[in-house]
Amino acid sequence: MGVWKTGCALRIRGDLKAEMEEFAKSEKRSFGNLGAVLLDWSFELLKAAGSTSELFGRRSVKRLNNINRDRRKRGAGGLRWVNGKHK
Repeated sequence: MGVWKTGCALRIRGDLKAEMEEFAKSEKRSFGNLGAVLLDWSFELLKAAGSTSELFGRRSVKRLNNINRDRRKRGAGGLRWVNGKHK
């Protein structure tokens, strides 16, 4: 009886969101529909490539992490592991 859909929350730059909203309007789509189409398409490319390193090329992985401000660099919720204990 149809495909069940679920919500997804993503954090993106404000300028990217505004540009995507404008593009969605020009395509006569909702912002959510455009996001779903792009996510579905890009995930198929990622699965075919096997990893983000392969998808973007080995040199641009550092750039991708800088854009996303990878949380792993900052630690989990401000907690730090020191000698096997949280500080």
